[in-house]
Amino acid sequence: MSTPMSFPATTDPLYLLNDDVDAMALVDQLSARQMQLQALLARTFGDSGDAFRRLNPTLQDNYLWACFMIAEEMRGLSEALLGRNSG
Repeated sequence: MSTPMSFPATTDPLYLLNDDVDAMALVDQLSARQMQLQALLARTFGDSGDAFRRLNPTLQDNYLWACFMIAEEMRGLSEALLGRNSG
């Protein structure tokens, strides 16, 4: 049985992780998404955040929504990784 992954914009699973995927592939995807989120968030505070704060509110909201979606995917990947390690 495949592990359901939910897309944050919907409560329904959008895609499934193949049960045959190994833990290293999950770790690689989790690490990649973590680095991407870190890069995105680095542009929202301090001197780098000036450009972000000048965006219109809708673009700021959409930008942070993208960050949230990455964080939710990371949560799902972490749960899948823990499930494989404990099972």
